[in-house]
Formats: sequence, structure tokens, C-alpha cells
Amino acid sequence: AVSAPGLPTLGLSRALPPLPDDFQFASALANLQKLPRASKLASMLLSPEMMLPMGPPPQAVLDQRWLWQILLTMLGATAVLRLLGVDVAGAMLTGLMLFFSVIITRDGMQEVGKYALIFAVLCGLNFFFDALPLLTEVGGRMSRSTQPIEAHTTADGVRSTTYTVTTKVTPFFDPSQGIIYNAQSAAMLASPLCMALGVYLALSAHNEIQRMSPEAWATDIEDFAFAPPTGISSPSLGALASSASARGRGQTAMDPRETFERFSGTGHKLDG
Repeated sequence: AVSAPGLPTLGLSRALPPLPDDFQFASALANLQKLPRASKLASMLLSPEMMLPMGPPPQAVLDQRWLWQILLTMLGATAVLRLLGVDVAGAMLTGLMLFFSVIITRDGMQEVGKYALIFAVLCGLNFFFDALPLLTEVGGRMSRSTQPIEAHTTADGVRSTTYTVTTKVTPFFDPSQGIIYNAQSAAMLASPLCMALGVYLALSAHNEIQRMSPEAWATDIEDFAFAPPTGISSPSLGALASSASARGRGQTAMDPRETFERFSGTGHKLDG
């Protein structure tokens, strides 16, 4: 030990606190300590973008891109058919789904993970409401017309009118009914097919991305743990790195505490 008048005795006579012998744990702890607040970490973990792997989607999703192109073509054709059938509301709804599909498929389908589940839900709702009228009219479209046939006034001054309701059933496709009628029938048939294909593609992409997410999370956590901590200096960091490296090669790692030796020489005083 080394001492001086008025100064405390210097040395390593006190036992050092136990140090972690795993570089991965030390690095991960150091990186976590750099976060300013716990709320920031919570907001990052709860962010939708953090729950999905970044970058291009899995190869299985990219292999179905040609089906997405078919879906875009079918949605565009359905929107045109609804415009020809004077169904403005239906054409606008189909146009919105077409715009949504374009957003999903652009830039190499990098945003499919964000919108796949939402797109599947919207397609499922549209399929339900489009399939109901199709099931009721696929055997023949029914039309009703009402015409007054008699009107008279009673002695009390009450006027009564008699109407005749005529129900007519026409084939689902009938060239004699004109372009508007057949365009409506084609749109009624095409829209459920588009939405069913959209549900299949969106759910397939979502399930594949979720299946690949654990691997992406494991890689991210490993990279985060082995990232060198910045702004934190420790004399044992090099020893911890050597210990972790040796352990990875199957060698016997040296305890970081063994790098410190107690002073065993003769103490001297400094004369002023």
C-alpha cells in the first residue's frame, strides 16, 4: 500500500465487487442504461413498427406478387363495371380498395406488414355485404313495379287508390336488358371474388410475416446485446469481451477478477 501525510492509504486491499462474467449481459445492460426514461422504452416496444421486422417481406410473400397484380386488375375492372351500372357508391368503395392495394404492393411490398391485417378485415366485410345480394339473385334478378289502377272517393270524402304490384324475374345475365343491367350483374359477381382473393392474400402475408417475426426479434436482440456501449468506460470491459470470445470458441474463460492482483510489496511513505 502507498500512503502520504494527509492522504488516505491507496491500494487494492479491499475486495472488489463481483463483476459479471458475460460480455453479452454487460453490453445489454449498458445499452439499456442509456435510455433516458422507461416511458420511452415502453413507447418503442408498443409501437406497431417495432412489432414487425423492417425491410422487404419474406420470400413467400414476394412469390405471391403476381396474385396481387391479378387482384389490382380485378378491382379496377370491378370499379369500371360499377360505374357502367350507375352504382357510384359501389365504384367509390372499390376504388378505395384499389388504392389501398396499390399502397401495399408499391416499393417492393415493404409496407405489406403494416396494412395486411387491416386490408384483410376490410375485404372480409366487403365480401360479406356483397355475397348476400349475390346469393339471393344469382338464380334470377327480381324487379317489382307498382302501378295505380283505380282511384275513387267515398261519400265521406275519403279518397282511396288501388295499386297493382308486378314482380318480374329475369335471368342474371340477359342481353335484352341492356348494358347497365348486365354491367350490374357482372359487378355483383366480380366484387365478392375480388374481396375473397384479397382476404386470402392479406392473411397469407400477415401469417408469413408473423411466423418470421420471432427470428427477426432474436436477431435484433442479439445485435443489441453485443453492441459496444458508448459513453461508458470500465476497466473490466476488455476482460469481459475476451471472456465471451473465448467461451464462444469453446475455451476456458478467465474470471475477470483474476486480472486484479493484491499489492504484496513493502509500503513506503512519501516524505514532503
